[in-house]
Amino acid sequence: MMVATPSRWRQLARRVMMATLPRRFFLAEGRPESREVCLTFDDGPHPEYTPRLLDVLKEHGVRATFFVIGRAASEFPELVRRMVEEGHVVGNHTFNHKLELLSVEELLREVQQTTETLQGILGRTPTLFRPPKGKIGARHLIPLWRARQTIVLWNADPKDFACQQAEDVRDWFRRFPVQSGSIVLMHDSYPHATVVLPEVIANARARGLSFCTIPEVLT
Repeated sequence: MMVATPSRWRQLARRVMMATLPRRFFLAEGRPESREVCLTFDDGPHPEYTPRLLDVLKEHGVRATFFVIGRAASEFPELVRRMVEEGHVVGNHTFNHKLELLSVEELLREVQQTTETLQGILGRTPTLFRPPKGKIGARHLIPLWRARQTIVLWNADPKDFACQQAEDVRDWFRRFPVQSGSIVLMHDSYPHATVVLPEVIANARARGLSFCTIPEVLT
């Protein structure tokens, strides 16, 4: 008899939530019929890699969604402002990016700290939340929804954070090209995205796909 592992339970729970919850509460993939792809970037802003990434996105006319760490945003507020000025969307990725599953109280404290930080920088309240490593428990859901947060995960992950070189990420995208409805997870705290994105963008557009931000998927 096969025993369900924690990862299998998480996958099952994710499928159930995707099938039963409105998108404004939980989002892990775009609409397959949309012909659109969402690029999302976690763990920034980074003083070296984020500006390079923003340059590439601007050059190719692509808008993306950035899930920023509150602590990093407070250190580099000019990069957060640049994100919004260039048409990107900024979401909440906790304040300290603790990888262990936090208590409800700890998580809400982290979310609130980042919310207050981004309010101070942007003058607006973020409504998109991505938990570190996508780890979130059932006990966290209702408190986050009460805080008016949409929980955003992904369905395309080249694991660029674990790659030694950009070529490894490029190979992944060649084997698993983005599809209509892809929500791609990458990181602007590593250099690889900047290198591989021109090819990813060109290949997607050659197949008739366009790029959008997470709020556009929710409308």
